[in-house]
Amino acid sequence: MSHILHPTSEIESQSGKPIIADIFRYDPVIDPSPHLQRYEVPYFHRMSIFTLLREIYERQDPTLAFRNQQCGRGLCGNCHFRLGVNGKIVKGCTIPLKPGDHITVEPYNREKVIRDLVVAS
Repeated sequence: MSHILHPTSEIESQSGKPIIADIFRYDPVIDPSPHLQRYEVPYFHRMSIFTLLREIYERQDPTLAFRNQQCGRGLCGNCHFRLGVNGKIVKGCTIPLKPGDHITVEPYNREKVIRDLVVAS
C-alpha cells in the first residue's frame, strides 16, 4: 500500500526547507478572474503534489477545492494537474517533492474549471 494513502502523522517530523506552492484559485460564482494563491507548507518525507494539497486543505485552507481521492499508484487519473511554468500535465500522486521546492499547480484544463483545481470530466 502506498504511503500517499496515509495522512501525515504528528509523529513524523518535518525535514528540510518548506515548500512554496502557488495554487490556482477560481470560483466562477464569486471571482471575476482566476488567480494564484501562495502557500508555505512544511516538507515531510516522501511528500507528493497530492499530499501537499491535502496538507494545505487540512491545516491551512479548507476552502481549497481539488479531487481529494486517488488510487496512490498513478492509475486512476483523478489527480491530473498542470505543473510549473511549462504547463506539463502530471499525475499529482506520482510526482515527488523535494525540500525547498517552489511549484505552481494549475488545473489540467482551465477551460473546464468548476472551482480551483476541480475540472469537469
